[in-house]
Amino acid sequence: MAATKGQNASAPAVVKKAEGAAAAGLPSDEGLARPLDLQFDPINPRMPLMKFKDDAETIKFMIDTHDVDELVRAIMASGWLDYEPLIVERPTNYVLEGNRRLAALKLLSSEKLRADTGYKLPDVADPKAVPENVRIRFVPDRKTARSFIGFKHVNGPVKWDAYAKARFAVEWLEDHGSLADVSKALGDNHNTIRRLVDGWRVLQQSIEWGFNIEQRGAKRFSFSHLYTAVSRPSVRRYLNLTANLADVLPINPVPPDHRLKLTNLMGWLYGQGAEIPAVLQSQNPDLNKISEVLTSEQATSTLERTRNLDVAYEEVIPKSKRFVDALYDAIRSAEKAAGLHASYNGEAVHFEAAQNLFLTVRGMRDNMRRKLEGDDE
Repeated sequence: MAATKGQNASAPAVVKKAEGAAAAGLPSDEGLARPLDLQFDPINPRMPLMKFKDDAETIKFMIDTHDVDELVRAIMASGWLDYEPLIVERPTNYVLEGNRRLAALKLLSSEKLRADTGYKLPDVADPKAVPENVRIRFVPDRKTARSFIGFKHVNGPVKWDAYAKARFAVEWLEDHGSLADVSKALGDNHNTIRRLVDGWRVLQQSIEWGFNIEQRGAKRFSFSHLYTAVSRPSVRRYLNLTANLADVLPINPVPPDHRLKLTNLMGWLYGQGAEIPAVLQSQNPDLNKISEVLTSEQATSTLERTRNLDVAYEEVIPKSKRFVDALYDAIRSAEKAAGLHASYNGEAVHFEAAQNLFLTVRGMRDNMRRKLEGDDE
């Protein structure tokens, strides 16, 4: 989420209010601020790839995706409950925790923002007054706020999805944290954090190389497809990633000469525009099929060439297993037809079809019997 240009943003005004907050009995790291003086977090983990030019664009997106209207309605009906201060980075005025609340407060406070976003206040009987100032807690940087934010959104009452969680973990690691530090703070095991970080770094590299996340086939971006795939040995070999699953992948982990293969993988998982539909329709069983296809050079080549997962997967399955699967499929179909045979209307063409089926099955049975008895020469 790119930095936004706030309306009437004034760091001195916020600091001035903070300096006088002690008189109101607030702790030294807390203060009061007008919502319009605060700015949205430019790298909010909930919106890690979004770029907005101003507050209106940011708020419009949040109205559509973050249930801001519901919060506006609640504040109008019950008043502002200042139960938890917004976490604000000094001196930028970026709200590191509480962006949804900030969006609601800005809409309530600014008629211009409502006009710019096309937002109409809900019809609430006896609406409560909008607070002029709200309580904030200052932090010097993101690192200081990270433990609290991580607990609340990763394991607390307002949970992030895996995508936002991955962004948060990557930022922590890149700020000289260790995998052990991140795992301990977020309450997840090392393997979970590593998989999220690995998936994130492969995703970022694919975007740098031209993958457009907005051109995916599905409405929802299923990040789990990628971070699960990247943990599979066959996928790692395909991308020429380190085979050691204990190591976190570095930034830009895919070698330049494997750029096309990464493009292939992202297309299989997500699609890319109308002309390149996703091969994966559901994570289970399609991701397992892709992983198995990548264990075979021939099947991999078929998938790359045709983008037909079923055809490629057939080249991985031993013919003996394909025979057994086809046999039992035929049995189920024959049993279903037998249950409906009383509805046969006497047409000769259908009798001939049944006769051909009988001859085919008899021939197959005779061949199986000879092999069973050791006389298959």
